[in-house]
Amino acid sequence: MPAIKRLGTVPSEEFCPNIVSIPRPTKHFRYLNTPSGDWLGTNDGENLQVFGHVDDAAIWDVTDAGFKHVVSGLELSATSNELNATCRLRSGNEEVTVTEGDVLVDEFTIEHGPELLPSSYLETLNKQGWVSISCILPDSVVDGLQRVGCVDAYADRTPVRQTPLAQDPSVAQVSAEPISLWLTREYMKTNDIRLGHSPGISALTRDDGTREVQGWHTDFPYLWGTGDRIPVPSGDLVLGMQRNVCVSDFTRENGATIFKLGSHASNEAPPEEWGISNHTYRKGFRAEYGLPYGGEESDLIEAPAGTIILYDARTWHRAGMNMTDHRRGAIIQAIVPGYIIPFMDTSQTVKSFLASDAFNQVTERVRKEIEKLMVHKIAGPGGLFAITTDEELTQRVREQRQAAASVY
Repeated sequence: MPAIKRLGTVPSEEFCPNIVSIPRPTKHFRYLNTPSGDWLGTNDGENLQVFGHVDDAAIWDVTDAGFKHVVSGLELSATSNELNATCRLRSGNEEVTVTEGDVLVDEFTIEHGPELLPSSYLETLNKQGWVSISCILPDSVVDGLQRVGCVDAYADRTPVRQTPLAQDPSVAQVSAEPISLWLTREYMKTNDIRLGHSPGISALTRDDGTREVQGWHTDFPYLWGTGDRIPVPSGDLVLGMQRNVCVSDFTRENGATIFKLGSHASNEAPPEEWGISNHTYRKGFRAEYGLPYGGEESDLIEAPAGTIILYDARTWHRAGMNMTDHRRGAIIQAIVPGYIIPFMDTSQTVKSFLASDAFNQVTERVRKEIEKLMVHKIAGPGGLFAITTDEELTQRVREQRQAAASVY
């Protein structure tokens, strides 16, 4: 990575980041899903089986007669090849059936898939430390997220005071999106991953020209520029990934995230001269120093709604500013290995989800993934335990901290 120029804070009128525009795909591959939400695929082009994750083995292209396995070329005829339809499949003269647990499956749902093979996304992620999975979310999921977030067509809707995960199945569906999870597991070299905090949908409002703004930082668990929780470089060991979901279209005008792409490889914190979050959130910083750096060494990613931008948590970035009258919706999710303490306790959110209608509106696969991602566990001589917070001890440590901070 080229050396970073130690520039002073750039005034807002000199906002000129490099624009990276992610186009809307003209075509998507398909998934063939079982009733439980798993995926039909093949590793060898001959034997069909059920997969509990998505890699190249689960990717199909549409043909006039049905579907063609993208990697192996295996062709299946189908009673329908329409998106969201249920179909029966044949391989040559044989009807396709697979066993899922103790159940024989002979019907499959045709689902929205990616623009590219998962291996292609992984190659890009390994090469540059970030990747965009353009419009990976189905329109129905995007619509649900916009409704919960009260953005776009639902801008006039009143927000509901309930955890988003329990409000609508779309929040669980995006949290369990299979390609971004597979990429994260491959990049961090562990299958045991967790969400660092509960899913939430943010809505960036119009900037008023005076309020303090987010400065440059890295994400959890590093948090360089906002507390330096991981104080030293982690080298080849990746301790966190960030998954930004474009609930609305992300544009230069409505506050798309600004990055220094490739900065993860430096294993360094962003320079203070760029305006780090530790400083920019202080009252009066903007009035005295202007906005954080947004010059030609920074990168702004524009992407259509339904896109997931996945990146190494060490990547320097900051929030953009919304200069429109429309709220820009996003889901910002930290993902960490299972051995990292989460940013926030997610146990109450999971329990709310288990008791909600949304739980009954998603597949068994999504339910399993949510519990894997959000129930933090500890294993020891006494067995396996779910970890949560303790109210009495929490109150005690807060009182101790307050006492230590007292001037008396």
